[in-house]
Amino acid sequence: MTSPTSKSQLNYLVVFLFAMAMGNAQSSGPGAPAEVTYNETATFLTYQMNELDSLVAWQEQVVLHTNKTLLKPKEQLFFKAYVLTGPEQLRVSASEVLKVELLDENGSLIHSQYHKIHNGTSEGSFEIPKKSETGLYYLRAYTRWMLNYGPENFATKKLMITGRNKGMADFNTKTIKAEVFPEGGQLIAGLENRVVIEHNKTLQGTLEVIDQMGMAAAVVQDYGNGLGSFVFVPEKGNTYHVKLDRGQTMKLPEIENVGYTLRVNNLNHDRVVVHVAATPGLLNQDLYLRGKINGLTFFENKIVFDKNEVVEVVLPKTEMPKGSIILHLEDEFEQVWATRPLFIVNDELSISMQNQIINTNEKQLKIKVTDTNGTPIQTELSINVGQLQDNFDIKGPFIKTFENDRNQMFMNDLLVLTGKLPADYALNKTIALPDEIKYSFQNGLEFYGKAFDLNNSLLPNTKIQILITTKNDVIAKEAVTNTDGLFHLKELQIDGKAKIVFRMVAEDAKDKFVKVVPYEYETPPLMLISNTPDKGTGLKSKQFLPQKQATKFNKDEGSEKLVMLKGVTLVGEKLKVKKSPSVYGIEPSRVVFQDPKSPKTIPELFLGIPGVWVKGLGDINPSLILPRSAGVGPVLWVVDGLPLAQTPAEMGSTQLGEIMSMIPYIDVDRIELLYGANAAIYGVRAAGGAILIYTRNGSDENFFNRKKAELTFSGYHESLSFDNDKKDDDNNKKAYQEAILTLYWNPGLKTDENGEIILNIPEVDVENKVFIDIKTIMPDGRSGTLKALLRP
Repeated sequence: MTSPTSKSQLNYLVVFLFAMAMGNAQSSGPGAPAEVTYNETATFLTYQMNELDSLVAWQEQVVLHTNKTLLKPKEQLFFKAYVLTGPEQLRVSASEVLKVELLDENGSLIHSQYHKIHNGTSEGSFEIPKKSETGLYYLRAYTRWMLNYGPENFATKKLMITGRNKGMADFNTKTIKAEVFPEGGQLIAGLENRVVIEHNKTLQGTLEVIDQMGMAAAVVQDYGNGLGSFVFVPEKGNTYHVKLDRGQTMKLPEIENVGYTLRVNNLNHDRVVVHVAATPGLLNQDLYLRGKINGLTFFENKIVFDKNEVVEVVLPKTEMPKGSIILHLEDEFEQVWATRPLFIVNDELSISMQNQIINTNEKQLKIKVTDTNGTPIQTELSINVGQLQDNFDIKGPFIKTFENDRNQMFMNDLLVLTGKLPADYALNKTIALPDEIKYSFQNGLEFYGKAFDLNNSLLPNTKIQILITTKNDVIAKEAVTNTDGLFHLKELQIDGKAKIVFRMVAEDAKDKFVKVVPYEYETPPLMLISNTPDKGTGLKSKQFLPQKQATKFNKDEGSEKLVMLKGVTLVGEKLKVKKSPSVYGIEPSRVVFQDPKSPKTIPELFLGIPGVWVKGLGDINPSLILPRSAGVGPVLWVVDGLPLAQTPAEMGSTQLGEIMSMIPYIDVDRIELLYGANAAIYGVRAAGGAILIYTRNGSDENFFNRKKAELTFSGYHESLSFDNDKKDDDNNKKAYQEAILTLYWNPGLKTDENGEIILNIPEVDVENKVFIDIKTIMPDGRSGTLKALLRP
């Protein structure tokens, strides 16, 4: 049943979005029937147009705001998510469920949560798992409807986690890494070139650019936070390097003798000024400045030099699409000579701040929000105040120093040029559209399952009684499986964890219980979209293509095209104790255990091993791709200590399909992987690693386990409040002494009729750096952001 809130949101969307020039838009959202006509072809075309209009007008995007991007295990990450809908980026959503995930740098899912969406926003906390290793991770948030547009359009934010036995100081001992970004994409001889440099260290002294003779050619202006830039005129045939500290140097790209430079001034609120320069041989060529998003051209200006080597082009921001755009210099043959990323903000809100220290333990901040005309704005702010310890310096996307709007715009432009614009800025909403709607809106939590009796026999066309027990309520439901034993529960409103018991009508007590294998969405691949220039080819959005259609779960086939993947565990369990010792007592490089309560197929078990990929999952003959650390060469399969025979044709590799036909997945106890030295006991037969499968000994089947008919279901995540988490933090300061301390977090602070709010920040150590990070997006889509260091 649709809630009153969601109904009002839908009505608001219909009235506002479909007032645009969309003559064929459907009247009541995705899934509405096509117009009835007397012509079958016309009916089909009308349906296609309605579906396309839905994908244009209802496309959603999530903007994330978090309290930090550098964390330790067991630390709480607080976030606020804004869900924006349609080309106008309205902060309103037909979706009522937000999925939040933590992924490692390889895209493997670490943990996920579901959160409610109210009035286009969602907020909560996310605990970093206790056993997280040091490294790069990603926080990702999306609605089910967003799966229609592909995972490259999800809100994805980079995190650094300092794992067990690691401190913040470990990040300061890394080798210097630096990268240069010529503003137009290349360096042109004889012309003035602007270059941005990004590095990961606090460098000592001034950086210089030297030529091949060691002579100084330019000096890098350092803006802090790992960013700098320089301007120079390179000579033909010369090579250049940037001198870093510790005797390291970095070579600049090769110098081109012919070409164009593209330099942009994006420091004005109402216009962008572009300067195009050309080498003499290109002054009479036809040239066009085009603004593109995903390969689509949004504007075009012809460049005429008139014997001048530099041409100035003024682009009004009111006529440009909001968000990320790529400037292209193209000739009459559409050959790209230079590209430059740009971030456009128009009709935004301005957030200003005044601060004063009341005493050594308190700082008072006066925050004011106005529109572009200076009119005060009442809005809800998400505010984060943090403190940086003296022994650690934050770089790049973590924190920027802003003194005024122009400085903030300048630093944002540097981040755009390096592809490091923070994820809490809204990107453009014009994305490549998929061919059809495959996923519906989600108005509550859902459960997909496959039913068996306790003897593992399928239960087709069977009525099942379902008892859901939460901490505050007991919910009784009923479902009927289809011919494949599949069933579907939808629009569940469950907070926290719940126990689900499945039963059916039978005389014998054992026969009454039903064992259910749960289904969950396959984890979409990690796809990161950079703000760095593209080649103008416009890649089509990669729609998420999983394995099993959700319509398979319905007794009556419907129009919903959501697809699912079997076997993802709903709630993680503690590591199980081995029932049998490993072969030769060797500790495995990787291990995964079968869950007898809800067993997975063998390919799905491999999905639970970090670094292992299953190709052709769901096909008759899938295959495995092991991580690089496994080595190069044949892979040996070992079942209960017995190595399987290898054939020359297989080059020592047994097909996964053969293993599946040889061993029933319900008999598997665990799978171990041995890499490198651990696999050496098997010699050259396991040069590419060894895969050890252990089967169950049957000792656990001599009793009737009623818990086989029970599952633990994770409902909406019950997040901690910042105040409660801060108390726990105060009791464990030693564990956090090197961390970035969050002094204050409030995702729902409201300004008054004057657009103002007074904020008192306690426990400020004036000797350390204190920063503030503010975000707001109003229902009409207007947004504002402020990131600043608080001066003592």
